[in-house]
Formats: sequence, structure tokens, C-alpha cells
Amino acid sequence: MDNSPTNVIKKNMILLNRDIKTQDEAINQLIQQADKMNLIDDIKIFRKSVNDREKIASTAVGYNIAMPHGKSNSVVEPFIGFLQSKAPFKWSENEDEFVTLIFMIAVPENDSDNLHLKFISKLSKKLLDEEFRNILTELKSHSEAYKYLKKVINN
Repeated sequence: MDNSPTNVIKKNMILLNRDIKTQDEAINQLIQQADKMNLIDDIKIFRKSVNDREKIASTAVGYNIAMPHGKSNSVVEPFIGFLQSKAPFKWSENEDEFVTLIFMIAVPENDSDNLHLKFISKLSKKLLDEEFRNILTELKSHSEAYKYLKKVINN
């Protein structure tokens, strides 16, 4: 299995222009899609890993962005999912952070390379760039989004 950054971005894990109102809806849509693509083999176990991480600290990182992530034995293949919501929604009841761009990062439990930390670091640096965020907000086609995200992750 090739876990290079090129292969963690999956075209079918890009969900654009979604009508999302809650963190649960966003996470569920990304997890359901990952399950359809056989990237995870147990929805409940993976969802628990994402929820457990969210309980430690919110994964809303500012700039209308959240990066929920999970490290679990249920992850068959590492991936980054992307969801663009139609309108900002409150990420957590405990905070006033609103999001429109959600990146889900999933890696196997035995990820000795700490891929998720590398992906989070790379994405976090890029997300500071206002032009990058604006482009992500305006993306309309899956092909365009896929090419753009692949390029960003590989740089």
C-alpha cells in the first residue's frame, strides 16, 4: 500500500457544496463516504476515534476550518477527506467557532510514520494563506478540487 501524500487525497472523498448544520452531520457524511470507498472497515470504531480526539480539544482551527481526525485499526488506507459546506455552521456547542471547510484525516492505529501529524502540519501551514482558503471556498467541481488539493499536499 502506497501511503504517499499523492494517494491520500481521493477524488471521491471530496464533498462540495453540502448543506451541513452540525459537526455530527459533517463527520458522518465524510465517514459514510469513506466506508463506501472501503477506506475504513468499521464505522463505529473509526467514529469513536474521531469523537475521542474531538473531546480532547476542538479540531476547529480558525479561519472557518476544522480538521477532525482519527487514528484507528478500522482505517484500511490513510486518507484525507474534504467537505465544503454551503454556509458556515457552529462546529461545537461549547465554542463560538464557525466552519465551512472540513478536512478529515484518517490513519491506521499502527501509523509509525505519524502521517496524520505530517498532513495536519502541511495543511495547517497552507490554511494560513488567505488565497488558499478563498480558492477552497469557491471550488465548484470535483476535478478542480482534486487537482488543487493534490498539488497542495504534494508541495
